[in-house]
Amino acid sequence: MNNNLICSEGSFYVRKDTNMICVQGTVNGKHYKRSIGKKATPLNKKWVERQNPMQVLLKLIGVDINETKKTSFESFGLRVLRSNSEYRGEETQKDYESIFNRLILPYFEKSEFHEISALDVTEFLGTLQSKHGYCYDRCIRVKRVLANILKAAFDEQLMPHNVMSMQLVEKFKFKQTPRNTKVYKVSEAQQILSLSKGWLKIFLELSLKYGLRTGEAMGLKWSDFDLERGFFEVRRTIIKGKIVEVTRVVHKNKNHDREIFLFPETIELLKSYANFRPNDEWLFVSKDGRPFMNAKTIVDFHFRPFLEEIGVEYKTLYATRRTYVSMMNQSSKVSLEDIQEVVGHVKGSSVTTKHYDLDCLEDVHKQKKAEEKSKIFNALLHIA
Repeated sequence: MNNNLICSEGSFYVRKDTNMICVQGTVNGKHYKRSIGKKATPLNKKWVERQNPMQVLLKLIGVDINETKKTSFESFGLRVLRSNSEYRGEETQKDYESIFNRLILPYFEKSEFHEISALDVTEFLGTLQSKHGYCYDRCIRVKRVLANILKAAFDEQLMPHNVMSMQLVEKFKFKQTPRNTKVYKVSEAQQILSLSKGWLKIFLELSLKYGLRTGEAMGLKWSDFDLERGFFEVRRTIIKGKIVEVTRVVHKNKNHDREIFLFPETIELLKSYANFRPNDEWLFVSKDGRPFMNAKTIVDFHFRPFLEEIGVEYKTLYATRRTYVSMMNQSSKVSLEDIQEVVGHVKGSSVTTKHYDLDCLEDVHKQKKAEEKSKIFNALLHIA
């Protein structure tokens, strides 16, 4: 039988008004009723008992029951992922296809879509941590890729059920992995900002005080700044050696294209730096006069050696971005929406607090906040 069909068992019945034998059944979600062209005589009834009603129905509606054409899991899966690639950034799309080719396809390629069950899906999901050792967030992404494909297969009537919405799959939970993400403490941020020099000082000023992604800082041009009006625009990023205009970077939780107003001290710092600019186009350039195309160069030859020199533990360059979010949010004086606007997160996104808000305050800051809360609490007592 054609493996692309989803059929019910089917049944024969006799129309009382004509005494004709008919057959009925559901094929790919559509219900059919057809006369087999035979009267309900004892001989014909005996013939009916030996027949498969669905095979008879398929023949009557013109379906070749001997056809063996199959829908390739590989071709269908890639087709689905590429059909909505416009909603993802270029690097995210590459990662989705890599996940499909390395993990999903080897596990499901020998299965027909209609054979895949909720149990199959949960068993696959269980291997992501037990066999592959992936962290929680990585597992969620793999599940998302698989869901895209299987939901599309259901919509295309290649599967009798949407297995991703079944209770067994919905109740499956990945183990939360403890975060080992670090941020720079307030005192460390103060050291970094006060002791850095030259172009690195400007780079760290923009990274720490405005929470720029490392690639966004690397991709800054002088034309992005209006120092008289006191703001700059994030128009591009450098990702894995490629300069990408932010209009091409798509993500539901990110807003790369944004306008950021500068602190007064940053404006003065940039004006001074402009007098000795190493390049008329790019803010930050390597020895060959071209922009840094890989953050590793900055880390290995500039940032890490600088931290060793001043005695601050290296916690990644990207941690400067998390430090900004953490400091602003834990100050309790800046709204989360304002923080999200600056760092390029969609307002209301849970990503900001889930992945970026880490403890960066030291005892003196926490004691100060406790004093402020004490004043509020006691003031209310006096009113009572």
